Amino acid sequence: MKGHKERLMLFHKEHLKALDEGSIGEAYLLLAQIGAKFFSYAEKWAIFEPVYATVPNHWHRVASDLDEKAQDYGQILKTPRMIIDNHDGTVARVYPEKNQGLPAP
Repeated sequence: MKGHKERLMLFHKEHLKALDEGSIGEAYLLLAQIGAKFFSYAEKWAIFEPVYATVPNHWHRVASDLDEKAQDYGQILKTPRMIIDNHDGTVARVYPEKNQGLPAP
């Protein structure tokens, strides 16, 4: 859990390196629906690209809150992610650059 209250992972049961665009879109929609419920306590939460994946060649996505006290917060800042705002429903993509943090609330 790396210090997060909730953490979700969606993966394909077969070890696939890539999925077709339709399947990826469905995966993000599913994570968005489930994440809205699991992370309702948070102002913002995110779905992360697998930059730091520990299992190579296995498609998956992780979603978690953006708790600054989490053990992996430094890694969060370095990871491309889609941030979902629970209050206004906006979605923003973040592609980290050196010394870039989270968008302002």
